[in-house]
Amino acid sequence: MPPDPPAPPGIRSAISAAFRQNRVPCILLNVLVVALVVSYYRVPAVAGLWEAVGAFKLGWSYAFSLASTIFAAAVMPFGVQSLMGTLRQEGKWRRLALTMLFWGYRGMEIDLFYRVQGWLFGHGNDARTLVIKVAVDQFLMSPLWFVPTYVIALRWIEHGRTWQELRRTLDRAFWTRTLPTVLVTNWIVWIPTLALVYSLPPALQFPLFSIVMCFFILVVTVMTRPAAAHKGTS
Repeated sequence: MPPDPPAPPGIRSAISAAFRQNRVPCILLNVLVVALVVSYYRVPAVAGLWEAVGAFKLGWSYAFSLASTIFAAAVMPFGVQSLMGTLRQEGKWRRLALTMLFWGYRGMEIDLFYRVQGWLFGHGNDARTLVIKVAVDQFLMSPLWFVPTYVIALRWIEHGRTWQELRRTLDRAFWTRTLPTVLVTNWIVWIPTLALVYSLPPALQFPLFSIVMCFFILVVTVMTRPAAAHKGTS
């Protein structure tokens, strides 16, 4: 059987660039996650705080996932970018409102997905269960749904006001560079992170996800700016 053809240069260079440019922030994110998970299992005082957060999450259910994701993925990055002077001022309040709407929905969707994973594969933190959950999350749902829909939504929010304008930006460079770059960066962060997220009790999985998402969005937002707004990025 002949070997698979080599990947197009655009995809190969995007993967290489994603690793080189984002390995340091991604590694730091994973160090943060390790510290948070270890604090739950090894530091009683911090574990009590985590339990309180978990109880709050159980009480508020999807309202918690909606509000926490809006804050972590929309409001906090907006504030940080404003303070750093990197936020594009034109239409910023419209972009913030649309970003909040998207992440409010996406937060509840991911919360539901975590529950479905628990229902299908159980809530154990053994190696087999963790591998299955991470594989389904990162190699099925992420490339087919989570990453493409997020990048396209962000592109629409950042770029224009009509779907016609959006379609014009979804060119070859978008599919061969931008999307693979975000997907690889997603893997660098979330494969090790999710192994730790899924090791926690169900009530604590989404709160930890929200913390990591806050920092991850800051990295991805810069990478997915269209060329008109951010030269050198496609």
